[in-house]
Amino acid sequence: MKQSYLASGILALAIATGAPSAFAESEPEVPVRFEMQETDNGLLRLDTRTGIVSLCSNKGAKLVCQPSIDGIKVYEDEITRLEAENDKMRQELRRISEALATLTEDASIAAIKPETGLDLSLAKPQEEGWFGKEEEQKLNEALEFTENAMRRFFSVVEEMKDDFQKDEQSGSAN
Repeated sequence: MKQSYLASGILALAIATGAPSAFAESEPEVPVRFEMQETDNGLLRLDTRTGIVSLCSNKGAKLVCQPSIDGIKVYEDEITRLEAENDKMRQELRRISEALATLTEDASIAAIKPETGLDLSLAKPQEEGWFGKEEEQKLNEALEFTENAMRRFFSVVEEMKDDFQKDEQSGSAN
């Protein structure tokens, strides 16, 4: 009995001392976005992603951070880059729209007055039909097969429906 208390105590001690370190090892390390350093004028905040340094001070119940001149320049440079990219995309969109309008106009003209050698019609001449003779025959066979299958299916459904109604009538008669 004393041995079981002793073993339980040792086990509890091992778990208590080993568990936090095991937990810490399994916890993924999250990179810190901001690093803060206290100064006489407030707090310096370093954004570890962008490198922008800001001076933060308490204003009422809020911590207000002002980016440094270098930080403002980083934002302005990014705005300038995005504006240039936006202008480039607008020019590309305009070019694509003009090309599409030209193609649409060309297609409309071709549909009204086709050039020689350019066949824009979807249908073959009437005597040929849509398909050749073999394709027409295969299509007809497939349609007949489908029609027969559907008729069988619906006749089975009707039989089941009749059986169900008969069972209901015989059940209500009892």
